[in-house]
Amino acid sequence: MSLGALVSIALATPTTAYAGSSPAVAGAPAAPAASPACRPWQVPTTVPPGVVLTPRVFPTDEVRATATPAAPTGPPTGSASTAGRPHATPTPAPEPRVVCRNAPPKPFAHPQWAPDSVVGGAQLASDGVVVDAPPATPAPPEVYDVSYVVADLDSGEILAAKSPHAWLRPASTLKTLTALTLLPRLDPRRVVVAKEDAQSAAGSRVGILAGNRYPVSALVDAMLMFSANDAVYALADAAGGYDRTVALMNEEAARIGAHDTLTVDPSGLDEGAQRSSAYDLALIGRNAMRLPSFRAAIVKRDTVFPGGKDRSGKVWPAFHVYNINELLRHYPGTIGIKPGRTDRAQHTFIGAATRGGRTLVVAQMGSVTGSWKPTAALLDWGFANADRVTPVGRLVEPGEATPPTAAPAIPRLPTGPDGPDGPDGSVTATNPGTEPSTPTGTPQPVAAADAGTPVDDGTMTLAGIALLGLVVTGGGALAVPALRSRRRGRHRT
Repeated sequence: MSLGALVSIALATPTTAYAGSSPAVAGAPAAPAASPACRPWQVPTTVPPGVVLTPRVFPTDEVRATATPAAPTGPPTGSASTAGRPHATPTPAPEPRVVCRNAPPKPFAHPQWAPDSVVGGAQLASDGVVVDAPPATPAPPEVYDVSYVVADLDSGEILAAKSPHAWLRPASTLKTLTALTLLPRLDPRRVVVAKEDAQSAAGSRVGILAGNRYPVSALVDAMLMFSANDAVYALADAAGGYDRTVALMNEEAARIGAHDTLTVDPSGLDEGAQRSSAYDLALIGRNAMRLPSFRAAIVKRDTVFPGGKDRSGKVWPAFHVYNINELLRHYPGTIGIKPGRTDRAQHTFIGAATRGGRTLVVAQMGSVTGSWKPTAALLDWGFANADRVTPVGRLVEPGEATPPTAAPAIPRLPTGPDGPDGPDGSVTATNPGTEPSTPTGTPQPVAAADAGTPVDDGTMTLAGIALLGLVVTGGGALAVPALRSRRRGRHRT
């Protein structure tokens, strides 16, 4: 397997042991290793002998170890007669192993948009890296992200992007929208009595105890610093309930122009068709940074969370809660914002930093590494080249952008003796029964086996595209009902 093939598949630590096989004679081809049972978000990967899997940070950094040469199996060349000597035991040839590695998520299917309707600018319809720079300007760093946006936080100008409007799962970066929606509605001094469903929240929890009283300000800190799902649900209850909070979040996303975003669970867990985009996350982060209470919470390194009494009557003292945003500790000038991770979303992140009087925001989705270094590399590139590049788009202001519209379908030319399959040598339909794809839009649609589940690449029918276009342009009125799944055992966000 080539190094490039290894680089293309996700996260570092193998989750299976070496695959078993029969011993091989030295020098014989290694037997293929058995495929392990991988999770839906993983792929089996064959690792050749001598290859060391290292934690992934940048695609260009994966290191292949030099294979150890096999031990000699006989006497050296030119040696004396071997008569009377015992035969050397053949050394088995090294065997490959098969491991499960996390794979980058695939975007949800959506129509290809008419470029002039794309929120933020027509260039953002691209499904690859978008940058407008002079030839001498270095390209943005290569990172594992499926999608990203680098923008000026103050002006909203987008310096570079990669598939900025691809629909992906946001994981806990969605809590930035939760904060943007609820902070203006809740008095930070208000005291909330936690309910049972908050205490039993799935995923990451700060340790809320049902029946105990918590200030809104403490719940906000736990939500943004520690990514606590139990704090999110307690705040949702204070704002009118889970379903009401979901509806408010979808309304807020539409208000600011985040039309790629659909909230199903306010904590960011992988529920239903919950989605966002790097463009929307950058937009949401920019608007949230306009709230003083949000900015104050996301830069705290440490805070004290109230204790309480559990069901057995045991009293738990107050305890410290730390900020899980690694960029705060490692990148000078960082001013927030929020990391996230679930199995299906992989790693997502919104980060902001200030240098030389300029503040940049970076939104990243679908990465297989949780390292802060790729974010730092994108910020470094942005600070170094902001005055050299021409913006490829901008983050819109609230109330400015309408939902994008689907690009007109290109009808397939008729076949027959006088059509493209005729004897005149005209273009021939290469896939009869399907419509030709249009050259615009991001991402290329993928077939959906069930609602909200990204699957392998395929095609959509015109009827499906038209129906999905109606759903998208219809806004929150056709949003999927909120799924209030808070059972234990869900994956961490």
